Amino acid sequence: MKLNKKPMIIAAVSALAVSGTIFANSTYASDATKQLKAVYANIKVMYNNQAVTVDAAQEPFMINGTTYVPLRVLGDAVGKKVTWNNTDKAVSITDTQTQVPQSTVDALNAQIQSLQLQLTNANTQSTGKDTTISQLQAQVNDLNSQITSLKNQLADNSSSSGSVSSAMTKLQTALNNSYGDYRSTGASIELTGTQSAVKVSIRVNETSWNDTSSSSRRTLLQNIVDDIHDNTTFKNATISGTVYNKNSTKLMSFTVNNNNSVVIGSNVDLTTVQKNLNNDYGTYRNIKLSIELSNDNDEEIVFRVYANKSDWNLLTDNQGTSLMSSIAADIDAAYSNMGKKIYGFVYDSSNRSTILKRYN
Repeated sequence: MKLNKKPMIIAAVSALAVSGTIFANSTYASDATKQLKAVYANIKVMYNNQAVTVDAAQEPFMINGTTYVPLRVLGDAVGKKVTWNNTDKAVSITDTQTQVPQSTVDALNAQIQSLQLQLTNANTQSTGKDTTISQLQAQVNDLNSQITSLKNQLADNSSSSGSVSSAMTKLQTALNNSYGDYRSTGASIELTGTQSAVKVSIRVNETSWNDTSSSSRRTLLQNIVDDIHDNTTFKNATISGTVYNKNSTKLMSFTVNNNNSVVIGSNVDLTTVQKNLNNDYGTYRNIKLSIELSNDNDEEIVFRVYANKSDWNLLTDNQGTSLMSSIAADIDAAYSNMGKKIYGFVYDSSNRSTILKRYN
């Protein structure tokens, strides 16, 4: 790898030395400027074996054999908040926490103050107001209970988030153990998302994947989906996913329908396929043809060939069958042999309800 060396002036260090020492002494040297030579070498930052996205302005670099990475990049990767206090020249790293909305707390406190004021006024009145005082006190107690409940819910949510993350990590490991060498595809499975929505990323050896039948591919994806839903944490999650090659090029995507069945998507433009078919077969044995395609669902494609009936009848049955088989083969190839069911019909162009031949 060719290293790009760029000299630069560093006036204040705001990066963490990955291979060096973190300096955290309470005594600081006076402000100074040193000219140092920084080496940029397309350094990658990995967290849990996953690449961290780094902005070009925050690219890691090396100085004298020590690698420097901006604290904010690492903080974002591990879910920490990084702030800079310019007055104190201090970097703060804190946990990211979900807080009770201040507006909610302020509203409840305002109600408490109002009720306490009413309670004070009631105490100055006659003893006949004892019932009102008791009611107001009960309302104050109820509002205090609501505040406590809200805080407890936030604490529970924080704990639940950690549990979901742990469950997802364990499930990801189990899936890789079960399907990592499926049909010698070298599948690497990654799970991301939440308890209610799981995204599956699968990276495979493209050559082995292409050698695997469409039914075997669907079986792999269905098994992964079933295993995710069998996990009690994600039993009600919506699932979607993408299959990539080892260079992260997208090979296919999939979703799951209401019947918990895998629905394989495609990037193929049906209009483009139809145009290509008309270019290839628009004139067949001197007969003018018009071809239209439709896909009413994920698993089927229907092609319709329109021809003049008298011209079509000039073809032998074998010639007609050969034409339709060739059209079906081209459609199957366009969809990367995804195993879609292909049906075809030949219609009289002057009476489009009259079927001259079928293919299925």
